[in-house]
Amino acid sequence: MDRKDFLQLFVLGTAAAATGCLGACSKDESTGPTTGAANVDFTVDLAAAASASLVAGTGYVYSSDNAVIVAKTSAGSYVAVQAPCTHEGVRVTFNSSRQQFFCAQHSAYFSPTGAVVSGPPPRALKQYTVTQTGNSLRITG
Repeated sequence: MDRKDFLQLFVLGTAAAATGCLGACSKDESTGPTTGAANVDFTVDLAAAASASLVAGTGYVYSSDNAVIVAKTSAGSYVAVQAPCTHEGVRVTFNSSRQQFFCAQHSAYFSPTGAVVSGPPPRALKQYTVTQTGNSLRITG
C-alpha cells in the first residue's frame, strides 16, 4: 500500500468513525421522562411495615406504581420526587450518606429538591408536595 492509499483509507476511516460517534453519542433530549407522574395524590402510612425503611434513619419508598420516590432526609423531613431519571428513565434511589437522589445508570446525582447535581440528565426531577399529619404522609402534585 502506498502513502496515497493509506491516507485515503485513514481519512475515510476517521470520517466514518466520527460520524458514527456523533450520531450515537449525541444527546437526544426527547428521550426519557420529561416530567413526573401526572395527578399524584397518595398517602404513605408511616406505621405500616412497608414504610419501615423510610422511617428508620434516612430511607426511601416508592409509590405503588414506582412513579414517585419518597425519602427521609437526615434533618428528619420527607421529600418526594419523580422516580424515573430524566435521562433514560431508570429508577433513582436515595443515597442517605450524600443526602441526594442517585441514578445508577450513569452515576447521576440530584438534590433533595430534584435539581441535577451531576451526570447527564438534561432536566431536574419533578418535586412533589409532602404533607405530614401524624403517622401519615400525603404526596400530591
